[in-house]
Amino acid sequence: MAGARRPAPANNAANLKGAAAEARKIQSEQLSERAKAENILSPEQMRSGNVPVNAGGLMMTMLGGEIRPMTPDDLAQLRQKARELGRRFEGGITARQVVDMSLSEDRKRARTQITTVIPAGARALKAGGKVTALEVRFMTNAGPDSDVSRHHVMVEFTGYAEQVIAGEDTAQRAAWQLRKKGIRFNCDCGRHRYWYRYLATVGNFNAGPREDGFPKIRNPNLVGVACKHVLRVMSEIDAGNAVQMFLARAIEKGRKSGDGSGHIRQLQKEADRMADKQAARPTGGRAVTGDREFDRSRASLRKASRATKTKPDKIANGSKKLEALAKMNTADGDAAFKRIVGEVGIDRAEELIAGMRNAKK
Repeated sequence: MAGARRPAPANNAANLKGAAAEARKIQSEQLSERAKAENILSPEQMRSGNVPVNAGGLMMTMLGGEIRPMTPDDLAQLRQKARELGRRFEGGITARQVVDMSLSEDRKRARTQITTVIPAGARALKAGGKVTALEVRFMTNAGPDSDVSRHHVMVEFTGYAEQVIAGEDTAQRAAWQLRKKGIRFNCDCGRHRYWYRYLATVGNFNAGPREDGFPKIRNPNLVGVACKHVLRVMSEIDAGNAVQMFLARAIEKGRKSGDGSGHIRQLQKEADRMADKQAARPTGGRAVTGDREFDRSRASLRKASRATKTKPDKIANGSKKLEALAKMNTADGDAAFKRIVGEVGIDRAEELIAGMRNAKK
């Protein structure tokens, strides 16, 4: 049938052969596409206060729930949301917080659609000659409507170096501590790429390519935090024994090297065993199945979401005051107008004043 989506290939999330090269290829292709992308709302354009114009006219937004041309007031709201986002994640983020701050729709998809999570490999990351984090590459199956069979989720554990030198703890105890510490993450799916990568970049928990273009169409209110693939991985990090054992292996390898450096790979037979066990698990039904590891993981995705509500739009409430000041047409009113818009970083206040005075009442 014309226009119908082709069926997704069978789940091969546990097939390790060629997976690392596949992940690198996908990232390279995405970087190339991003370099050619147009209609991106850059930080410089947001700061200017002037609505960008592209080949089709004024830049569009979905702020307010429907597609429409962007206005200077929209730019002010987007700047305010970006500032609030930065403050919200000043302390970094943990696996548990990723789940807590996610949208209920993403958690439901993670719980019912993503059945396989395999830690495929891990390597120590260095900066300035010192180990700074442990990068673990996870593979998950894709959702039922996807045109690919799996996705790659990268997670950087920023507390790795601390746990490597924590000699008083066993590797298992250190792994338990590690999964409660700060993380950064990336996923190669479209949901993360177009909805959440900007949030991860501003919040400084992005483990992939930076994204400075504001998601003015897909996620203008900057809600949620992670896609279903990331959430399924986070639930396993938070509660899964298999992930803790894998992290313990990495810590043991790091301790043997002396400085935490080195890498480990998952064995294919172990990946197959994990996938078979996960395939037997239900995706719905009763809350408790008897599989303790699975029940803990699924319970973490059922918990009520926190901090997904956006704060009131401070600039939106102030727009009426700005309009009133502009229409006063007095020196004092103009001075007050310029002071207020200057505080939120808008340039060319004179043009805004003229536009508001000429607007229909």
